[in-house]
Amino acid sequence: MRREIKEFERKEIFDYYHKNINPFSFVTTKIDITKIYKKCQKTKNYYATIGYYFSKAINQIDAFKYRYEDGKIYKYDVIRPNFTQMSKDKNVGYFTFEMQDEYRDFIQEFNKTQDLFRKNNKSYLKSDQGEVWFSCQPWFQFLGVVPPFDKSITIPQILWDKFSFEDDRCYINIMIMVHHGFADGYHIGLLINKIKEEIEAIEE
Repeated sequence: MRREIKEFERKEIFDYYHKNINPFSFVTTKIDITKIYKKCQKTKNYYATIGYYFSKAINQIDAFKYRYEDGKIYKYDVIRPNFTQMSKDKNVGYFTFEMQDEYRDFIQEFNKTQDLFRKNNKSYLKSDQGEVWFSCQPWFQFLGVVPPFDKSITIPQILWDKFSFEDDRCYINIMIMVHHGFADGYHIGLLINKIKEEIEAIEE
């Protein structure tokens, strides 16, 4: 569900940034995902599990729920995950499903939709922008990355790279892209901290 925001408090800021060729902010930071890694050693659902905790965090930050569609600003109640997936021919496709609050339900929906993608070799998408785009680059580590973007599509993107290990800790670098008309460094910081909180709350 979405609702139109007719009196958007950041309207002047949005208009200022949206007229630019690139209205997006890109931030790359390193986070400790040791608890996720340990959980995944049992479940084996690395991609889905990281996406689950990132989805939980993003759904708690209002700045990441706004979208610009058909000349109007909307706010979505719930943001669903959209995963980039390698196809049989080594190209990429995409699949999305409705956000699930419980970890087990999220993994179940992920596996079901991923299996359909792999079986039929086609993307499974929705028609609106009520989602966040996830992608992983597990083949290498990056210090910064700028993904393809289209200013008419104001969906945030989160990418992460190959696991790195320091002593007994596991880390990834994550890139967060969001429309600057909706979020500043402050809001990106809120998301990063919320991601860390969700990870720390994982029971071992």
